[in-house]
Amino acid sequence: MSKLEQFQRFIRNNGKDLTGVDVPVILSNEQTKQPQLKFTFGWTIEVGVSQHEHGSYCPNGIQSGSASNARDYAHDKAKEYASGQNSLFNDRFLNILGPDIASNFLIRNRDLKSAPETYVGSKVCYNCSGSGSQSCSNCHGSGKNSCTGCSGSGRISVSRFDSHNNRTVYTTESCSSCWGSGKKTCYTCNGSGSVTCNTCNGGGYLYYSYTIDGDAKRSTKWAYNSNDYHEWTSEFVKNNGLDLVYHLTEIAEVDVEGTLDGCTFIYAFTAKLPTLQFTATIDKVDTTMCFAGKNDTTHNAGGVYDPAVWFVAQEMTGNDQETDKDILATPAIKDIIEAHTTNTQIALLTENWVSKEINDAVISNYQHLVTTLKKQSVKGIAPNMFLSLIKYTYLFFTLGMLIALLFPSFAAETSHRMSVSQVPEWIMALLMMKFGLFGLPAYVNYVFVFGLLWLSYKSVKKWYWKNIGKTKIWLLAISITLLLPHIGFSSYYNTLELLRHSPTIASSLVSGSLLVGVYLLIFGVKKPKRWYGKLFGLLAGLGIYCAIQYGLYVINPTYGFVVDHTHYAREVTKLLTSALDFMKHNVFEWGLLSISFTYFLTRRRFWLKAKTMVADYDSPVLLKSMNMDK
Repeated sequence: MSKLEQFQRFIRNNGKDLTGVDVPVILSNEQTKQPQLKFTFGWTIEVGVSQHEHGSYCPNGIQSGSASNARDYAHDKAKEYASGQNSLFNDRFLNILGPDIASNFLIRNRDLKSAPETYVGSKVCYNCSGSGSQSCSNCHGSGKNSCTGCSGSGRISVSRFDSHNNRTVYTTESCSSCWGSGKKTCYTCNGSGSVTCNTCNGGGYLYYSYTIDGDAKRSTKWAYNSNDYHEWTSEFVKNNGLDLVYHLTEIAEVDVEGTLDGCTFIYAFTAKLPTLQFTATIDKVDTTMCFAGKNDTTHNAGGVYDPAVWFVAQEMTGNDQETDKDILATPAIKDIIEAHTTNTQIALLTENWVSKEINDAVISNYQHLVTTLKKQSVKGIAPNMFLSLIKYTYLFFTLGMLIALLFPSFAAETSHRMSVSQVPEWIMALLMMKFGLFGLPAYVNYVFVFGLLWLSYKSVKKWYWKNIGKTKIWLLAISITLLLPHIGFSSYYNTLELLRHSPTIASSLVSGSLLVGVYLLIFGVKKPKRWYGKLFGLLAGLGIYCAIQYGLYVINPTYGFVVDHTHYAREVTKLLTSALDFMKHNVFEWGLLSISFTYFLTRRRFWLKAKTMVADYDSPVLLKSMNMDK
């Protein structure tokens, strides 16, 4: 069976499994050739001077006076090697790499090591300016330190018991440690005020050596000529490497001027590269296909599967989930999309089984599908966010009002407590160490702050419900770091404060029922399914609400919810007004909680709903494209 027949059978046997449809193909005009390819490649010998620091130790080598003189001598010698006057590095290259090239065809960079000459020079020590000594750090050059026994005063306090007068007498006397001088000789420098320089070890000079080093750098360019009629052969070998060729012969050094970046050594060899080319008629369209190498590696399959792949891909619209699922499960479509999303290479595209034009068209349709699903996933989010904002705003307003009604004395003191608007000021005082947390030293504040920031970052990264960028992670982590201490301390101290106050249940019951009772109206509207049921539910909720308020008014004289029954409405209004003052002082907390709950809970609910919908497609790459793979 010829290569032509093998390839034709391959397409017919695998085309439907790959694309989902039959791929009609007729192949003809097979042409085979064994071209002789001549490759040339080379190395540049790079010669340079390296500096080595030795500190106070003087190494072996050619003594050249100053370090600058030694460097200049080394550079002059290096020019001899680079110009070819001295062939040391060239000879080393031929001895080291020449046999490998001839026998194993190894193409690599090599270190040619250093020339035998080492030039040694010195510099005046920068620490002691050549004196070999430096000021003693213990006594700061004075040679003496303050006496620790008398704290530098020269006298010490003593007490003696006077038995004659039966009393203790306090007096001072000369310090026996420093003999009354208040100073002691420095033990580090023995009173001299200077010590041996630790940079040059007292020598006053630092030593440097300069070596001449060589490297053989392989050129990144190749030169090759071919008598093959296939225009694609040279580029194909360049992209796929020499493992395609075989029968390497005539490896030898050649003289080629002006090529391969001016390499010092150029080698050449001749190799055989089998090629195969034929014409295929696919869906009544003629295309040229090319193969090369030991195993007839595909270079250009001519877009064999283009019509079949496009026939499947153009049905991907985002309007029919079942159809889209079948298309995404088609191997060719799945591989193309995964390669695009993960930025990887696949033979289906690199070997042109599917052309770039069809690949781009598939990706375009897929992006349209992703865009459609993203629109569906957030459909209705704006009105839901608005309704959620109203819901959470009223919820936290009601909770705040109930706290104020139950604990009026606590609410009256709210202006003396720190609000969230003062958090930046508190954080700045914390970082400037104006106080210490929990009675610890002030510098420990930084341990708490950076520790909390690190924990916040890790927590957001691990437990946030979806993958987000680093910028958003850091913004959330910083926000948590700023707000969490305020929330924690406020909750702790306010709870302790609340326990000190007695709740006024009776009076708060009347006022609180006005706020909580509103949920009866909401329940009456939401519970029924039909519109007329919602209308009746609203009326029923309104009736129960009014009945509760009237009932509290009727039993008030008996239970004394409001002391002044004759001015019932005015007293209830007064209670609500005092609670509103409490909410006014906490408007930032109230607003922040409402917005946070609205944003995160509503968006999370929509995200989970969208992820469930996308998961039905059974396509991990689709989840990744929509940032839902977490």
